[in-house]
Amino acid sequence: MELIHVELSSAEVVAGTGPIMVRHRSTGLASVLDDGEEVVVTDSDGEFHAGIVLSVDPVQSGDDDPTYALHVGARLPMEMAAQRLADVDLLPENQGLHDIVDLLGELRRSPDLRQQP
Repeated sequence: MELIHVELSSAEVVAGTGPIMVRHRSTGLASVLDDGEEVVVTDSDGEFHAGIVLSVDPVQSGDDDPTYALHVGARLPMEMAAQRLADVDLLPENQGLHDIVDLLGELRRSPDLRQQP
């Protein structure tokens, strides 16, 4: 799992209603990510968030820098982010906790559960 930093505050990341667009070059990653790939996102306040690559926009003509659309889910404690970044199989009891955190992140972002103005 890869770590991606975004230049947004934690409040901006949490309040966002759509995907966050990130250029590949700004990630510092050697290889291009794939659709559906899970990532850990950090914000300018140093908070960690679960993330998933929704899409990879192809390279534009003359530009070798694809753009990622990232869905940002639940905020993660440092220990949980470290477990995800370690790329080791989680113990069953830890995997269940990660699944619950991901589910809560999905529910928080669900448009049906947001208060209407």
